[in-house]
Amino acid sequence: MRRLKLTLALGAALVLAASVGVAWATTGATTGYPQPKVVVPVTASAPFENRYVLTAVGSGAGIRSGEMKLEFEEGSSPQFLVGISEFYAYSPTGEIETALFTFYPFAELPDGKGLKAPVLKVGASAAYGQVTPDGELQLENPVGDKVKGKLRLHGDGPWPVEFRILGEDERTGGHPPAATQIPEAEPTNPGWGAEASEYEGEYELVNLAEDPTAKAATLGPVIGVAQGLGVNGAVVSGGSMTVGKDSAEVTVETGAATRHLTLTKLAWEGDKRTAQVHDEGPGSPPVGRFEGTGGQGEVKGSLVSGHTLYKVDFKRK
Repeated sequence: MRRLKLTLALGAALVLAASVGVAWATTGATTGYPQPKVVVPVTASAPFENRYVLTAVGSGAGIRSGEMKLEFEEGSSPQFLVGISEFYAYSPTGEIETALFTFYPFAELPDGKGLKAPVLKVGASAAYGQVTPDGELQLENPVGDKVKGKLRLHGDGPWPVEFRILGEDERTGGHPPAATQIPEAEPTNPGWGAEASEYEGEYELVNLAEDPTAKAATLGPVIGVAQGLGVNGAVVSGGSMTVGKDSAEVTVETGAATRHLTLTKLAWEGDKRTAQVHDEGPGSPPVGRFEGTGGQGEVKGSLVSGHTLYKVDFKRK
């Protein structure tokens, strides 16, 4: 029964976002959700029952604009909030794609400073009850018609977000204005974590893929170079990384080709990890940059060397 109710609710969410837009609906968009085990008191959740438009977002999120709606589940006792959002995000090729998310169940932030909820990704599979947890939304208590918070998506973030509460009769016409892009602060903490023991060690590449150049004979190297120039990066078929306190040695395999790179100036801030990339040891001129996320024995992100991009995901052995 729990799965059936959630399926019906997500189906309603899809119809809502596809037909009238989040900000156009006032009731009936978030019905059918099961009663959560823990319910936020109405006194804490009532100030959040509103329609919102995204006004600012961290630039790393790749979100152009968006709308959101939070309301109490119809007929629930005790009452609990459910949310739905429609974000317009940039694809890897720069095109605008629609991303639908629901927020459920809500919980209080420490010291009553706001609310948080898991982000559930809604797609075509939602009609069959297949919903993917995809992050977390945190919202601080409203100040006037402004609400600030943090958003995690796809394992990345958190990114700052800012919303404006829409007036009762205010409409965006289904096309919310572009949100201000908040620049990301560069990490300044040395190393890749607060303690060297948290990140030092041997890592192996886990996002391996079949080498597409293996059957391309003499054209294999040409294909490999062309892929490295693309937005998705070269296809990595193997690799490893040895991380020390201040630097790291990386080996990346792309079919028959193997590259050895050195990372220096390791830096971190929260989940973010950055480094400078060198082709011929730490004393050679930098040729690129690594930027990604890390923690709990994993470092993943984009490694650029010259004109070649590698998407890498390393896990500590």
